[in-house]
Amino acid sequence: MAGPGIRYWNFAIELSKDTEVTLLCPNECKLEADFKIGKISTNVLEEELIAADSIILQGVTLWQYPFIKKSKVPIIVDLYDPFMFENFEIDKDSPNVNELHLSSLTIILDQLAAGDYFICASEKQKDLWMGMLTAINRINAKEYRINSGVEHFISVVPFGIPLEKPVYNQNVLKGVFPGINENDKVVIWGGGIWDWLDPLTAIKAMHILSSRRNDIKLFFMGIKHPNSQIPLSKKTLDSISLSDSLNLTNKFVFFNDWVKYDSRQNYLLEADIGLNLHANHIETRYSFRTRILDYMWCELPVVTNGGDVMSELVEKHKIGEVVLFNDENNLALVLESLLVPDVLSKYRTGFKEIKDIYSWQNCIVPLKEFCLNPTKSKGSSETLKVKGLYNVYNVRLQKLYKYILKGEFNIILKKIFRNKTT
Repeated sequence: MAGPGIRYWNFAIELSKDTEVTLLCPNECKLEADFKIGKISTNVLEEELIAADSIILQGVTLWQYPFIKKSKVPIIVDLYDPFMFENFEIDKDSPNVNELHLSSLTIILDQLAAGDYFICASEKQKDLWMGMLTAINRINAKEYRINSGVEHFISVVPFGIPLEKPVYNQNVLKGVFPGINENDKVVIWGGGIWDWLDPLTAIKAMHILSSRRNDIKLFFMGIKHPNSQIPLSKKTLDSISLSDSLNLTNKFVFFNDWVKYDSRQNYLLEADIGLNLHANHIETRYSFRTRILDYMWCELPVVTNGGDVMSELVEKHKIGEVVLFNDENNLALVLESLLVPDVLSKYRTGFKEIKDIYSWQNCIVPLKEFCLNPTKSKGSSETLKVKGLYNVYNVRLQKLYKYILKGEFNIILKKIFRNKTT
């Protein structure tokens, strides 16, 4: 599972302890659970909405199934992923970058207009979303009258950490994975390689380290998204190309396809350092690096850049080091200085408090409270209508391009815009 799947799987686990839950997935799910699991479709969703007391959604779900807005069911919008900022990096080289951004923005605005209750991953994100909700008058006098802090309307529900301890049940890296020896030091990149991250600096740092040591290895846990419709990111292709050009691939740098969710702890427990690098841009400011929580779950010392809430946690609880942006020399120096047993051990004492705060059962409390007593928003009628920002043809075409059509987009765009009534 990727991030959204992990989040909603755990939502379902925790919510099902107190209420009936149906989890709708984009694919056939064969996992066993104490709640109902189905494959999402228009018919299934329409049927489920008849009996539902509330619905939780995120991403493009509301855009794909706009009839949800006409139901009488309170809509909980999950804003933990401000994807319009991620898409700046994905689309920045596209000739249609402005239109693509408007597509993302209008999908977000549609959610902000339709939602009855909103959740996000951090206080910093909450400030962002409260600003946007205020701008379209979703935070208004009616909502203020109900609760002057609008806690009834928007809450922080971060990504969580499993309550149970990770169980090591299989040797997967050291002495097993080709090219990684039993006594090697492993720096692990715990999630995917996305365009808003900075794996290139990590690979350059490995080139520096490889000139003086042969026992430090960098392992990317997953370069292929489990959703086969999502292609390799440009940053993944650039990373492989750079590693190949420096003669590091399968010697000092390793690109794994993907790791199953219930096996990930084996890789993390064998690793010595959990690595996260990103650029200093707006996506970083409002990000919530979910895979760093897996590092914390496995008490794996963290090396990351600053600028986000996770780096603040790393510094506050002294569970790792924050390195400079885009500086392979600084990164190489920090990694080598940490990869000493007595040094690493001092970073393992600050994890308990973090794991208590971010356990799924604690994270989900505000969401559970709303789901046990869901209500439609009292102030939604005051929403300002945003006119002139987009037209429906542009939005639909851009999203089709983004998720389905890819190379066929320009041809279809020309045909449709030749006859906008089609």
